[in-house]
Amino acid sequence: MTREDRGARATRGTLEVVDVEGAQLWTARSGDGPPLVLCHGGPGVWDDLGALAGLVDDVVTVHRFDQRACGRSSGDVPTGMDQAVADLEALRAHWGHEQWIVGGHSWGAGLALAYAVAHPTRVRALISIGGTGLDWADWRSQSHAAADARLTPAQRAERVRLRTALDEQRGTPAFAATARAYCRLQWSSDFADRERALARADELLAPGLLPNFKANAALQAAWLATSADAGFRRAALSLACPALFVHGEGDPRPVEALGALTALPHARLERVPGGHYPWMESPAPLRVVLRRFVADVLAG
Repeated sequence: MTREDRGARATRGTLEVVDVEGAQLWTARSGDGPPLVLCHGGPGVWDDLGALAGLVDDVVTVHRFDQRACGRSSGDVPTGMDQAVADLEALRAHWGHEQWIVGGHSWGAGLALAYAVAHPTRVRALISIGGTGLDWADWRSQSHAAADARLTPAQRAERVRLRTALDEQRGTPAFAATARAYCRLQWSSDFADRERALARADELLAPGLLPNFKANAALQAAWLATSADAGFRRAALSLACPALFVHGEGDPRPVEALGALTALPHARLERVPGGHYPWMESPAPLRVVLRRFVADVLAG
């Protein structure tokens, strides 16, 4: 896949910059029908869900966006989940949707869940792909160890070198190349197909964009704090909307981390082939799972 192909896939649909309090958010819209919003993971990176949107945007309107201080969006780094949730609610209000299906990938699945807890009447259904659930703190070390085991000793040593170089090169012209090399190696551990893992990671590197490492650290910590909060957990486990939890069988994040969320009254857990990005490694089975769920939600 060329840089031009990756850029075209990333910008799938109609683009719009939306003003929210203290920031401008890059957004994309594709398809036609009832609304569905997809929240990218990372955190601190950019929307990489164009191909995922393409699995369902012939039956729903799919909204995607770069989160505050990430990718093509402006604003200061959020200090907690509340700002990220507020931005998502501002987008809903801007587009005039009374309700929408709210979905997310990885960290974005946590954002979708936090939004559903804060605005349950606005959520028609919830979709979590590669999410880490409420018990991530208990499974985080195991997940990181499983991902590390996929890298060769030389790759792990190179990752350490690159991470050190990032701190040394911050603010210099060398930083961009080092950041992209670090992300390519780090993200490659999320793919089940090891022969194509680095090439797949290349596809995630959007031309001209760099991760916001400060946002990554702040928002990771924010999700850990939110998911550990007793009140939030009670509210999350009381959600009544239909919910779909999709887990790649080759994802280093254990499915057990989803915990009690999969026992919600109207929840279903679907396992599909591939790793943390199943729409890249196994789009056909994921397409079936998503479309069946969306059809059931729309019929209900």
